[in-house]
Amino acid sequence: MPRFLVIQSARLGDLVQTRRLLLTLAERGETHLAVDTGLVPLARVLYPFARLHALPLYTRDAAAAARQAGEVLHAWHELDFTAVYNCNFSSAGTSLCRLFAPELVHGYRPGSGGPERSPWARRAFRMTEHRACGSLNLVDYWGHFAPDPIAPERVNPPAAGGGAGLGVVLAGRESRRSLPVPLLARIVRTLHDLMGGPRVRLLGSAQERPVARRLLRELPARMLGNVEDLSGKTDLPALVEAVRGLDRLVTPDTGIMHLAAALGVPVLAFFLSSAYAHETGPYGVGHTVVQADIPCVPCLESAPCPRGVSCLRPFEDERLPGALVGLLQGRADAAGSRLPDGLQVWTSGLDALGCVLRLAAGRDAQAGLRRAARQELAAWLGLTLPDMPDGVPRADAAAEETVRRWLRADSDWMLPPRRYS
Repeated sequence: MPRFLVIQSARLGDLVQTRRLLLTLAERGETHLAVDTGLVPLARVLYPFARLHALPLYTRDAAAAARQAGEVLHAWHELDFTAVYNCNFSSAGTSLCRLFAPELVHGYRPGSGGPERSPWARRAFRMTEHRACGSLNLVDYWGHFAPDPIAPERVNPPAAGGGAGLGVVLAGRESRRSLPVPLLARIVRTLHDLMGGPRVRLLGSAQERPVARRLLRELPARMLGNVEDLSGKTDLPALVEAVRGLDRLVTPDTGIMHLAAALGVPVLAFFLSSAYAHETGPYGVGHTVVQADIPCVPCLESAPCPRGVSCLRPFEDERLPGALVGLLQGRADAAGSRLPDGLQVWTSGLDALGCVLRLAAGRDAQAGLRRAARQELAAWLGLTLPDMPDGVPRADAAAEETVRRWLRADSDWMLPPRRYS
């Protein structure tokens, strides 16, 4: 039986977004998954079929980390892996791959000048130089590390409310990507009333407890009896149960957002700053994203913002709650007429390549280039995309030529291998 190893050296959201790759491999052989020690309990819940290997990626105890890593490498040395999938461009994960023959490693492997990308990773990654025109979800980027991955509709269930109320993710790791508390409170009040006064669960780590306290002060007294503050009170398996069955989750780009999508919970996400819905939006059918749309978005998370986080200003427009009401009631015209300038609303769906966002309100100046990029990536994988719905611009010849110039190199004339070696 083939035996596969997936190395996922990033954090919670990335572990969930490796889902298409892992589900694909599980149908083909014995699947092993290496993750940070702290994520093992969640990985056990999400991927019960996988044999887990705990990596000490974020510990400060160097001696203990060396011992634990040594035990993991010894175990790998005894296993005969058919293929190894390293998901991250990092020195830690790539160094681990030195244990394996280079031809067995897909994604990122050691090279003479540092980590090298395999052909699909190299081609798809070129779009990061033109992020505003991108349309490849990270789930599908990793999913296509394996040839012929499972169909996109088999990754996450369609979004459907489960009767457990409204979930609110308080903040993400990067403050620039999260909504300020007064604005978040206004949105929560609007949704709470629109949904008929459901239970509300506040979700986050212990670091978000101060945010929860500020949010509770902003909410009207009539709501407080319905609000349960779970910030810092759930371990990872308990977080799964807190999210499971919600009618909707309000969130920035976070790991909890990806967890909700994996559980079939409808997501209403707000993306700004370095967060870009076409890259890391919720995966599957039935999710909604409000995306900042100004010239500097998406930006680089590691660089300071020279514009005072100007991408936040459209979200603070008083018209946004009314636009959300129209949107969630299925009145696209009402949502579009009230949507502030500088925002887009996208709904999630699927095609042959994977998850794709479709514009529900706002304007998309990059639609032609976005479509051309998706067509080019799909063609390289031997996939055919369906015709776009009425009203969606097709990629014209100029856009297609521009994208070919971005994505192709002289060494890329050959299609990727379709079988395991």
